[in-house]
Amino acid sequence: MKSPIFIIGNPRSGTTLLRLMLNSHSNIVVPPECGFAVWWYEKYKGWNQDSSYDQQALKHFLQDLSTSRKMETWDLDFGALREYLWAVKPSCYAELVSSIYVFFGRSRGKEFHRWGDKNNFYIQHVDTLDAIFPEASFIHIIRDGRDVACSCRNLAKLSIRSKYSPNLPTDIADIAAEWTSNVKKAISSFESIGDERVCEVRYEDLVADSQTELIRICAFLQEPYDEQMLEYYKYNINEHQEPIEFLQWKGKTLEKPTTSEVGKFRHELSIQEIRSFQSIAGCLLERYGYESVP
Repeated sequence: MKSPIFIIGNPRSGTTLLRLMLNSHSNIVVPPECGFAVWWYEKYKGWNQDSSYDQQALKHFLQDLSTSRKMETWDLDFGALREYLWAVKPSCYAELVSSIYVFFGRSRGKEFHRWGDKNNFYIQHVDTLDAIFPEASFIHIIRDGRDVACSCRNLAKLSIRSKYSPNLPTDIADIAAEWTSNVKKAISSFESIGDERVCEVRYEDLVADSQTELIRICAFLQEPYDEQMLEYYKYNINEHQEPIEFLQWKGKTLEKPTTSEVGKFRHELSIQEIRSFQSIAGCLLERYGYESVP
């Protein structure tokens, strides 16, 4: 396997869209979100070759892995996974984690040489991911925070029946503060690991000209461009690449990319709300080319 890819971004910024696009690449597998790599790092970071020869150690790890939040959406055969890990005998925690992704992809019948992971909460754990995978690539997707605010509010209006229903702020000042904090955290984390390992993508550019942005992303990843990425929504319809449990709030992943959600804050937020958001997040909006409303 080549070095992994981590997709991060503020909630409601298009991270799932980008996951599905990359997962549709013939060389790449990006499973549904599950942050087990970070969650079990402290307990299993000392994994070594001896651990891989220890049936009890493997049993305990798989028991913990099976309890990971959202892991059931991967629909893994844990018996077959145990046999696979026993056969490959990962010699460190990074290899242990990578083996799970490899097993997932191969269980879907896909030949690939790279895996990725997507999680919004990874914004707070770039340092941990870097410690595990010091050669990993990161893609940071940014969306106009004022449109993020609209998405958070509209989400709160839905009657979602899922234990994984997002719990996001709805107050404009709270959303602006969280968006600002998350983006600043991402910027500072990436500065510490080196900008050459990071590709920043604006949601607005990705939906307006998906092909151009995906060509740029593939160049960053040193992967050939694959037109199948543009067909992600068809694969999602036919193969449920995004778990059904999440589609109540991610239904747009079943459709072609559209710019209909871009700039919606202009008619969904009051001028007072827009100014409130800008008073908190104005510098970062400007940094990413989002024009302020006077």
